[in-house]
Amino acid sequence: MKLDKKISLEILKNKKRDLIKALSDQGFTAPDDKELNELLETENKLKYIFSKSVLNTLDTIKIGSNFDFNILKERLTKNGIIILDATELYIFQEENKKLRVLNFTTSIKEEYSDVKIFTFNLEGNKEIVDDSIEVEVWQKFLQCMIYLDFLPTETKFILPNEKTGTRKTDKIINKTDNKLILVTKAWNTEYKTEPGKEFYSKPHWGIRWIGPGRSKSKVVFVNGSFKKMNKQPEREIKR
Repeated sequence: MKLDKKISLEILKNKKRDLIKALSDQGFTAPDDKELNELLETENKLKYIFSKSVLNTLDTIKIGSNFDFNILKERLTKNGIIILDATELYIFQEENKKLRVLNFTTSIKEEYSDVKIFTFNLEGNKEIVDDSIEVEVWQKFLQCMIYLDFLPTETKFILPNEKTGTRKTDKIINKTDNKLILVTKAWNTEYKTEPGKEFYSKPHWGIRWIGPGRSKSKVVFVNGSFKKMNKQPEREIKR
């Protein structure tokens, strides 16, 4: 996935004033609505991008009619942006014990944008959703929040003009000015190795490059061993 100036996040940032005016013209809110302006503020919010492995398993999280919305009180991510792909995102912010969410979809090719806003009452254990908003839209947001804050995940920062992954593992190229957080699936454990902490590296097959200029590859078996990270990774320091 290539993330550039044409993705939903960049369009939302550039069209913020137009969006507020359009919502005001439709009678949704006042132009000086403080909560809406804070909700649409993107610079200081953490920006999460979900990998294909996460998106493909969101539907395994079932949101039934008896869903306990109290779980939202326990979430770790209070405010933020969840980027599903280049054309769709959720931006959310808590205000006065209510969680306000905006779903934004856009398409440069078809020249359209669509906005849906809904709220969760964190005191009353219920959602406040307009009847015109599809159930799938706010349920998908809940699935994203549960995955992000309550399931084991692995996260990795993707800095501006940086790329990660391969075509096979979902390559992501960050051509924006934003520092993104890639969220990938880690069902069995949460990967956090702190400096000075010993950990066990399992036996595995690896490739070693040998010969002049290391031009030839050789498959070797690597024995399991205990290792220790002696210094903080450079990427961690850059945070």
